[in-house]
Amino acid sequence: MQKRIVLGEAFGDDAKQYKSVRIVLLDDKNRVALLHIGVIDFYTLPGGTIDEGETPEQAAVRETKEETGYDSEIICRLGIIEESSKMYDWNGVNTCFMARVKGGKGRQNLTQREVDEGINVQWHGLHEALKIITNQKIDARDEKEAGRDEITRQRDIILLNEAIRLQA
Repeated sequence: MQKRIVLGEAFGDDAKQYKSVRIVLLDDKNRVALLHIGVIDFYTLPGGTIDEGETPEQAAVRETKEETGYDSEIICRLGIIEESSKMYDWNGVNTCFMARVKGGKGRQNLTQREVDEGINVQWHGLHEALKIITNQKIDARDEKEAGRDEITRQRDIILLNEAIRLQA
């Protein structure tokens, strides 16, 4: 799977590109982990930036552990999703994976910003998670945040649909 989400004009050559990973993390009951951002009542899949010298697979396992507290093993690569919007200064390439929880829950390693945003992990069936993401309202503080959240919502819908297709 390779998808492209574009809001507004294409980026110019001077745009900074973010390289990130996104993970559809399943538990032993095939429920998916959603991160709930309490301060804005927004749901998203785990993921984050690939660090210098890291492979996308290493970043996926690390980000999963940091954001959910769970060790994981990658089941498969779901594909690449490119995101861009000149208006919102957003240009990213996400390598996307489906992974399974490995072992018991450990401790999350959230940044202070993530703690302040009230991030917590919730587990839902794949179809229920897709319904939550699809129907969530974007109640952002400003236009730039609203654009970012809409890109995130679209990306997560694509990933959950792909995970559902693969689980069928």
